[in-house]
Amino acid sequence: MSTLVDDYSGMPSTKVTDNPFPGLRPFKIEESHLFFGREGQSDEVLLKLSKNRFVGVIGPSGSGKSSFIYCGVLPILYGGFLTDASPNWEVVVTRPGSGPIDNLAEALLKTAKDYNAADTEDKKIKRTIVSTLLRSSSLGLVEAIQQSRRAEDINYLILVDQFEELFRFKDSTDPNSVNETLAFVNLLMEAINYEDAPIYVAITMRSDFIGDCAQFPELTRKINDSHYLIPQMTRDQKRRAIEGPVAVGGAKISPRLTQQLLNDLGDNPDQLPILQHALMRTWSYWANYRDVEDEPLDLKHYEAIGTMSEALSMHANEAYDELEDDQKHVCEALFKAITEKRGENFGIRRPTRLNEIAAIADVSEDEVIAVIEKFREPGRSLLTPAHGTPLTSRSMVDISHESLMRIWVRLKNWVDDESEAVQMYMRLSEAAAQYQVGKAGLWRPPDLQLALNWQAKHKPTLIWGQRYNPAFERTMIFLEYSKKEFETEQRIKELEAKRKLQRARTTALVLGGFLLLALVAMVYAFVQQTYAKEQEARAKEQEKLAVENAKKAETSAKEALAEKEKAEKARNEAVEAKELAQKNFELAEQQRIEAEKQRQEAQRQEALAIANADRAVRAQKLAEEKEREAVAAKQESDRRRLVAIAKAMALKTIDYKDDRQTIALLAQQAYNYNTRYNKEEGEYDNDIYNGLFRALDSNDDPLTKSLAGHDGGAARALETRVKSGHIYSGGSDGRIVIWSFVAGKWQPELLRQPENNGKNFSDFQIYSLDISPDESILAAGGLYSPNRDANYVEIYSLQDKTLKTKVLGFVGDVENIHFAPDGKGFYARDNAGRSIRYSDLKTVREIIKPSVKINFLDVSPDGNLLIGAGRDGNLYQWDARNNFKETVTKVGTAELTAVAFAPEGRRIIVGDARGVVRIFDNGIPVRVLSGHKAAIEQIKFNHAGTFMATASKDFSIRMWNIKRLNDNPITMSDHDWIWSMAFTPDDEQLVAGIHSKKDDVKRDVDNNVSNVVYETIHAWPTNMKTMSGLLCGYLKENMTVEQWENFVGPVKEIKREKTCESLPLK
Repeated sequence: MSTLVDDYSGMPSTKVTDNPFPGLRPFKIEESHLFFGREGQSDEVLLKLSKNRFVGVIGPSGSGKSSFIYCGVLPILYGGFLTDASPNWEVVVTRPGSGPIDNLAEALLKTAKDYNAADTEDKKIKRTIVSTLLRSSSLGLVEAIQQSRRAEDINYLILVDQFEELFRFKDSTDPNSVNETLAFVNLLMEAINYEDAPIYVAITMRSDFIGDCAQFPELTRKINDSHYLIPQMTRDQKRRAIEGPVAVGGAKISPRLTQQLLNDLGDNPDQLPILQHALMRTWSYWANYRDVEDEPLDLKHYEAIGTMSEALSMHANEAYDELEDDQKHVCEALFKAITEKRGENFGIRRPTRLNEIAAIADVSEDEVIAVIEKFREPGRSLLTPAHGTPLTSRSMVDISHESLMRIWVRLKNWVDDESEAVQMYMRLSEAAAQYQVGKAGLWRPPDLQLALNWQAKHKPTLIWGQRYNPAFERTMIFLEYSKKEFETEQRIKELEAKRKLQRARTTALVLGGFLLLALVAMVYAFVQQTYAKEQEARAKEQEKLAVENAKKAETSAKEALAEKEKAEKARNEAVEAKELAQKNFELAEQQRIEAEKQRQEAQRQEALAIANADRAVRAQKLAEEKEREAVAAKQESDRRRLVAIAKAMALKTIDYKDDRQTIALLAQQAYNYNTRYNKEEGEYDNDIYNGLFRALDSNDDPLTKSLAGHDGGAARALETRVKSGHIYSGGSDGRIVIWSFVAGKWQPELLRQPENNGKNFSDFQIYSLDISPDESILAAGGLYSPNRDANYVEIYSLQDKTLKTKVLGFVGDVENIHFAPDGKGFYARDNAGRSIRYSDLKTVREIIKPSVKINFLDVSPDGNLLIGAGRDGNLYQWDARNNFKETVTKVGTAELTAVAFAPEGRRIIVGDARGVVRIFDNGIPVRVLSGHKAAIEQIKFNHAGTFMATASKDFSIRMWNIKRLNDNPITMSDHDWIWSMAFTPDDEQLVAGIHSKKDDVKRDVDNNVSNVVYETIHAWPTNMKTMSGLLCGYLKENMTVEQWENFVGPVKEIKREKTCESLPLK
């Protein structure tokens, strides 16, 4: 039958419901609402992924591994399940195929918009660049992602689907194939182990390939530590997988059909795709041929499509029967190209690019696409990519599931036929290789005839042959030479047979002459004898006559003797002719032997020519590779030169501090070059940053201006909040100031005025403050100088800006105030670090009495842990859930001076008196950051969690890029001793309270520039892109030719360009 539906009788329904079953292909992520039966299994996979940055989902063929990942795992991942990572994810899906690294490169590029919009040639160049980068080192994947990364807060999940293809397509006899497999595995493993890159890896793999992983020790360890064996579905789960999508589709299914489907399915997990396909076909038939609108899916609809045992084969035959005769030949070549036989009854998928299939079938790509469209029409989905996905030359074509090879009889026959063809080709290739090195001869029948029959039947092409053995041309030449040699031998044998026949004819002719003479003589003698007898009878009567007859007889005898002599002469001539023929034969044999020698020499010269051609090709490839290396080396040299020039220009800004235009030009051009060419250190280079800062500062940009609100040396506490956009500062001058960003400047509003006690200092000095999570309350503490042992914390309402209460009960300086997450109380350190207290905003109680002095205190984001920097060099942790149980971690010998939780609450950062900063992850030291030369005062993260600032008594602040801790930090050192610091709510600035000796800001009590009062809140911009964007607003023109050659280099060597695109190039 041509189509299934056309042969069914009945009136079609007017309303067709969208089919909720995908058929053989896996579910897509947008079909998550149709995915039933594996609820609750995703959490374990995500926990393993979060803990190990790797997970392997393993199960038998047809168990639904890909669908489980796409519809069970990825939606929860996108929903922010991994709380210690950014909720922004980019998932790169790849399949190893026969070129795992090239396929990974293309998968990485597909996530970029500019790649998808590029033309074919540009895409090829981009793929080559990324593939080369991936092959350059085991960190190639990390480098490729870092170069293409569009935002700092994006995490990458590398999903390697059908991981077993890595082993299926590996040729153990080909070193290049083995090395490619090893390099691919190393790329994944190094990416997982690279702490500074948020790269996670998930694989799906058939369980029967688990043993192949043992050859890679690191991969084996990862799988042992973090794998998820997908469980076989229970009968109830299978029932939900049947009934759930039906319900979502707005239909009903009869209980007896559900029962029949479950019985037909049995316990074989490999039947799940067959079930999905049968349900897809049943739904399509029901949607078009149900008797009434609300009729449920029933047994008659299921049986009409052939049930699970026949539906798939019938469906595939429908598509095949719709093809034209020429298309059917293309179809056969297509399915042979994307399948492969392994073992007696073991068929596997072999995804192949569309352009390669066209080359194998020796037809155009449009002809192949026309066939593919038949097999991926809506409601079929026998081939992937799915319907609606545009097909291009590089589209990877694949069957939807291996079960198609088992169920569709026609495809099984094609697979067997292709397997036999491959076996013959591999035998022929091996023989050609042996012949080339002199270890075997040319083929002769029957092998030759079998090979010629194979060539005539299958018409192998170059692309087809190179899939199995790259030496296709050599193999075909070997077959052609074998054929010609055999034909030459046959012609020689025929010629020799003709010569033998000619000699035999000559001999027979001579002997026939002799025989004829003998017969003549014998007849003549017989006649004479008869005549003699007659004469003898008459002798007595006619004696005379007898005498006469005797004379005649004598005469006849003489004549007979003469005839005998003639015969003898003829015989001698025949012998001479025979001897001449023998000599001619011997001469011909010598000539044949000489011809054979010449043929063998020709073959040797031909083999030598082939070998020389191979060497020439290899030499050419080597030369091309050397040329590419030279070009790459030249490009790398130019790039490094431009990076060096960028840093030199940034440093020159020091020399031009009084020339605003020149310093801005230098800083901006340095930033342009560094951003474009400095791939190792990235955008945040210290020299480039300081050049931009000096340029902005020289042009009095507001981002670099200090905040005027406290007396000199007074700003000891700084906090910021994103929700309100405020900065809160408190100081030893007794002031608490709320800062708002208005009209491009930070404007102060006093929340607390210092006491008027007639002294030069306030009775109550602010050392620490914090704001409740809902930003309704501010708690401020410090030192009550009239009585240190009767200290207190002030509680302010931020809604009406009033002092609500004073919480009494603190001893000595109150520092490190931290609100609990519920906002109902706060923790604080007092009594010179000998006590840690908790207040419910009304009362206070001591919760921890440390055995040593605690120099700094911090609270985890969830409020479960408190950490303290011990004077004895130990890190102290207290569990708020377990009566503040203490855990001590030995850090080093130096006194600890600062601690802080990272925003995700897992990592702890510790600073000591020697200026060393250490990062602990789950209690394990993972990083040591050096550079400071004195004690660490404070550690602060920006709100996005991408940068960390460390302040030290060496009068410097270092800003570290959390994602690139190997890079040098930004160093800010144009100040004195730092009391406190914080990132502004938008993370665009870092503000710090400085114990200042001098400053440029001057104000009076009314904020007018007048009497000199040194301000203590310094500001530094933190976003280099923002800084660069501001500079062009201060410039009037780009560099002149003279300036370019002075600061950058000769115009002939380095092309002059616009420093600012908005300005003309004179």
